[in-house]
Amino acid sequence: MKVLVGQFVIECNENMPQKSDLGVFTLAFGDECVRKMQITEVFDREGIEAIPSIYADASSNGVVKRRAFDYIEACILETAKERLAEIDGVFLHLRGASEVEGLGSGEHHILKALREIVGPYTPIAVVCDPHGNLCREYVESCTLIRSYRESPHTDAEATIRRTASMLCDLVKNRRNIHAVYRKLP
Repeated sequence: MKVLVGQFVIECNENMPQKSDLGVFTLAFGDECVRKMQITEVFDREGIEAIPSIYADASSNGVVKRRAFDYIEACILETAKERLAEIDGVFLHLRGASEVEGLGSGEHHILKALREIVGPYTPIAVVCDPHGNLCREYVESCTLIRSYRESPHTDAEATIRRTASMLCDLVKNRRNIHAVYRKLP
């Protein structure tokens, strides 16, 4: 069994004067992508092969330049298209707080396009930040979605591994589950 993996993490601040280009991101591909995502142990234990797309992490920064985002998104989407027949699931680490010039939320854009590629039945698991910008469409594009529970995010690594493990279980034992969006008062 095989799972497409990728990461797009940035917390954008529109008040910063400089825009974020690819140079502000730590980028990784192949085995390094999987290693940096901290999921190697989970996938090895479960006997599931990770199909790496891109690891892109910029922590906190300015609004993402459209050209930089287009490159990151293309790495994820092109890998999905090229390996579609092999993909049993998708695991993404998406911070949930990006702002892309002329586009809005990059995470929303990635999830919508990815769901169109893999179809409605391929499980998509997402790890995110609890204060990320989540809308109904974002959540409903996911099968599993889990945020860190602590601030500062001392549980981020555990959340990543737990979500990866939950996806592995779902890929091996398919069930009809989906994420639910509920706005609290």
